[in-house]
Amino acid sequence: MKQILLIDDDTFICEILKKYLVKNNYIVHTAFSGKSASDLLKKHHFDLVLCDFRLPDTSGLELLKKIKAQKSSTPVIIITAYADVKVAVQLMKMGATDYITKPIQQEELLNLIEKLFSQPTPVQTGNSNNASDNDFIVGESPQIKQVITQANRVAPTNMSVIIEGETGTGKEYIARYIHQNSERSNKPFVAIDCGAIPKELANSELFGHIKGSFTGAINDKEGVFQRAHGGTLFLDEIGNLSYDIQLKLLRVIQERVVSKVGDKKAQNIDIRIITATNENLKSELQENKFREDLFHRLNEFNIKLPALRNRKQDILLFASHFLKKANIDLNTRVSGFSPDVEEIIVKYPWCGNLRELKNVVKRAVLMSNGHTIEKEVLPHEIVYPEPSATNSSGTAEVESSSILKNASYEIEKQLIIKTIQEAGYNKSKAAEMLNINRKTLYNKIKLYDIDM
Repeated sequence: MKQILLIDDDTFICEILKKYLVKNNYIVHTAFSGKSASDLLKKHHFDLVLCDFRLPDTSGLELLKKIKAQKSSTPVIIITAYADVKVAVQLMKMGATDYITKPIQQEELLNLIEKLFSQPTPVQTGNSNNASDNDFIVGESPQIKQVITQANRVAPTNMSVIIEGETGTGKEYIARYIHQNSERSNKPFVAIDCGAIPKELANSELFGHIKGSFTGAINDKEGVFQRAHGGTLFLDEIGNLSYDIQLKLLRVIQERVVSKVGDKKAQNIDIRIITATNENLKSELQENKFREDLFHRLNEFNIKLPALRNRKQDILLFASHFLKKANIDLNTRVSGFSPDVEEIIVKYPWCGNLRELKNVVKRAVLMSNGHTIEKEVLPHEIVYPEPSATNSSGTAEVESSSILKNASYEIEKQLIIKTIQEAGYNKSKAAEMLNINRKTLYNKIKLYDIDM
């Protein structure tokens, strides 16, 4: 029987979910705080952790780091309010397996868990997006057709590829597509999310270790480079690797040999490397956060994946695809979307891209009483989104319907310009001074059309 750790400070919800999961043949332990969860994690092995994002003494992020540091292969599902979905997407980037929104539907949770346990154990390590061909379709938009043309062109070669795109756009699917259409297709495809690897374990996860090489190394371990021998290694979120790991990675790529931590022996490797990032590595280069020599080694070919909001003609195609999958998973017979819902789905900006769309459609299928999805079963935030900084063509624009709103935008714009100047045009420093992350700063620079 699989053992599950359920972490939520709402004791009532915990007990309800525990009884339901126990009834369905799972062993469930509960924890109502981060401290009690940490104590249980030290004493027991868990096949799955369900963790609320907001806890009284810590956050889902901190617990996720602890879980991945102790055993990186343990799947973690984040429980969150819908307003925190963007945060949940970020947590998935850092190693969470999936997320589920409150109020939790017991059947939906059970289906998610059973689907997770029914999957064969993946060869990936620390991979937050276990891609399968059934979850991805190409679409009809010119943007994605160009991506597939580029992938087909580079697939038969051994060139290293960088795939750029926002979280949830399908970067791993394109990497798999390249591998499956290459001469290495009958060899391993091994994926690892570099953003999910604790810094102290990066050497071991990438290159392996021998028993006794450091505290906790109780057995020999192969790294992803050894496991990908003969095939393709996919390094997701490559920009998250520390500078010293980047140097070791460069040497491995140049010399095509790898040594385990604590081992003097070197092993020859034959692999193709595909990397992905949702950051602009060129800006990382300018700020000396990413090695230029490593970048040029990896960037033999570049593919840019468009965001879903920039492929509007594909949105309903994906929504219908996810509806069919949800019907299979939930044993339902929802046939389609009402005209109102279709209009809402196409207009919504989908910050979480394909993954967010998939989860919203699946929830709507579960909540539907008829054969058609009506807007009443969509999350409030989808039907009535906050004023968006994105127009129908996907370009940034400032809302003009309110003089007061425009005034506040102008104030923020001038504050950003002034802060960037005070930071000596160092955008990372400016973001820190503004108490926002660098990605948010870049989005605002684009929104206000700031040229500097």
